[in-house]
Amino acid sequence: MLVLAAGAASIARAEDPSVPASWQSQKLSFNYLGISTTYTCEGLQNSLIFLLQQSGAKLNHPVYAYPCGIGGAPRQLLSASLDFSTLQAAGDAGAADPASGTWHHVEFSPTHSSPDLRGADCELVQEFKDTVLPKFTTRNVKSQLNCVPYQSTGNLFWLRFDVLAPN
Repeated sequence: MLVLAAGAASIARAEDPSVPASWQSQKLSFNYLGISTTYTCEGLQNSLIFLLQQSGAKLNHPVYAYPCGIGGAPRQLLSASLDFSTLQAAGDAGAADPASGTWHHVEFSPTHSSPDLRGADCELVQEFKDTVLPKFTTRNVKSQLNCVPYQSTGNLFWLRFDVLAPN
């Protein structure tokens, strides 16, 4: 009877999608060089906030893009200061900021993320994948990011992954 109870407990744990985790602070400078698509500071900020929040990040400070053009004109080269936290699987029970998370499936594409992302955002999603996504706990990362230079429409791209995110 005791063996059956122990077996049932291990099965219940295996089915529990909750993962012990802790928040890890991440600070980085995001550099965007748009060949096809340019952004205003506000546009880049809004797009990055969308990508971060959909990926399960907790913003510690507002996203700040710079240098901003006179009158808010779009620019080919922008940077953004990112200060956010991501869930990392807990290595030990004494984590400073204990939490729990579950695996969430995320997909960025013009069809699944509309109106927040369009075909013109291919280069931004590529740069996000290369520089920001490694800061997250992810699995099953797959992408098709064939951004066509000097083409702001018609780019059919996608980025799919599972991320450890808050319950």
